[in-house]
Amino acid sequence: CIRDSLYPQGASCQLCGDMRMAVEKYALCEKCMQEMEGEKVPAGACDRCLSPVRRGKKCAMCASGHMKDIEKCYAPFCYHKTVRKAVHELKFQQNASFLEYLCEKMTDALIDRDFDVICPVPLSRQRMEKRGKNQSRLLAGGVALRTGMPVSDLLIRTGNQKPQSRTPLEKRAMNVKDCFQCVSEEGKGKRILLVDDVRTTGSTAQACAKTLKAAGAKSVCLCTLAVVYRNPKKFRQLKGGAYQGSLYMLSH
Repeated sequence: CIRDSLYPQGASCQLCGDMRMAVEKYALCEKCMQEMEGEKVPAGACDRCLSPVRRGKKCAMCASGHMKDIEKCYAPFCYHKTVRKAVHELKFQQNASFLEYLCEKMTDALIDRDFDVICPVPLSRQRMEKRGKNQSRLLAGGVALRTGMPVSDLLIRTGNQKPQSRTPLEKRAMNVKDCFQCVSEEGKGKRILLVDDVRTTGSTAQACAKTLKAAGAKSVCLCTLAVVYRNPKKFRQLKGGAYQGSLYMLSH
C-alpha cells in the first residue's frame, strides 16, 4: 500500500539519512524529531505575531504595522538547523515523506481554529512548473485534514518576481507588491487562515492578506511551519520568558 511504501518498517530516517530506525508514522528518527522539538517558538514571543518582545514594550513587528492586515500568527518552530533542512527537503528536493509530522505540529500550534477556509500562499506558474508542487499547498492540505476546514486556492501569483529568499530584506515588501490576485469570491465575508512554509519579514503574507481583505475577507490569520529569527540560540535559552537584550526579528 502507499503507506508502506512511504514508511517502510526499518527504513532509515528520511531527513538525516541515518540508518537508525525511523518512526513508522513519520518516516523520521527520534533524534531528528527531538532536534526539531528543541527549535520550538518560545511562549515568550508576541502573542499576535510571534516576534521577539522587549519587556514592557510592543514587539517591533506590531509597532511598525508591517503585517497590519494579519490578525494573528501561528507557527510551531524557529527556522533553524533541522527544521530548516526539513523545509528545504520539502521545498526543493520533492521529499514529502515526513509531511505528516510537519502538518501535525502546525496543527498543534493552531490553538484557535475558528476559520471558514484555508488558503495556501500560491507559487508563480514558472516556479510551479519547475518544482512540480507547491509546498504551501501540501501543508495546507495536511492542516485541513486534521481540522476539517476546507482548502481553497483563493489567490494566484501574477508575474514571476524574484524569489524572496534572494531579495534583500528591505526590498521584500516592494518585490511582492501587487503580485497577488484573488480569483474566487469564496473568501468574501469569511475568516481565512493563510498557510505558508516559512515567515521571514512577513512581506509575502501581508501582501496576500491585503489582497484577500480587498476582495472582502472578514479576517486573515497566518499559519506557517517556521518563523525566521536572527539569533535562535538566545531564543531557546528563554524558556518562555519575555525577551530582553538585543534579540530582534530578522526584518528589523
